Amino acid sequence: MTAIDPEHYIIKEKSELLDHEKAVMLKDAKIRNILHNSFENVMSNRVIACKNAKEIWDALETQCQGTMVIKNNRRVVLVLEYEQFYDKADESIIDIYYRFLTLLNDLSLVGKEYDREDSNTKFLRDLPEEWDTQASIIRHQYDLDLLTLDEVYGMLKTHDLEIQQKKNIKG
Repeated sequence: MTAIDPEHYIIKEKSELLDHEKAVMLKDAKIRNILHNSFENVMSNRVIACKNAKEIWDALETQCQGTMVIKNNRRVVLVLEYEQFYDKADESIIDIYYRFLTLLNDLSLVGKEYDREDSNTKFLRDLPEEWDTQASIIRHQYDLDLLTLDEVYGMLKTHDLEIQQKKNIKG
């Protein structure tokens, strides 16, 4: 379905509508109904005046993600955060992983994505010093372009569990 500029709308009586026009109107009404029924009162009040589902969607996008200027500023901030990403003192491997994954997801939402190899390398290089040997092994033995971040984390977590198990046996 192509977008039609509202100034090019042709007002017709219901009896003048063609079958495909009726189908489009019915589809739009169903989508508007679904959207309105899924909102809380505050959000519903923000889009109640919208004439079609596209207007509702655009209003929601602006409300939730902001204008293009805000998105661009957010992208700049997130890219800088990505470039300066490092582990924090006393942060566990799972905390680092979740924080990095959240950052990648936030970047994706503003239209900035890094390829697997870059993000995997970044993650491995910015782990605490205690992970240097394991990170180096992963970087040199695996094609980081083929692994997901979840798989990289899984390898690290497996290693961590093995070390903990050895400590428990010896301790």
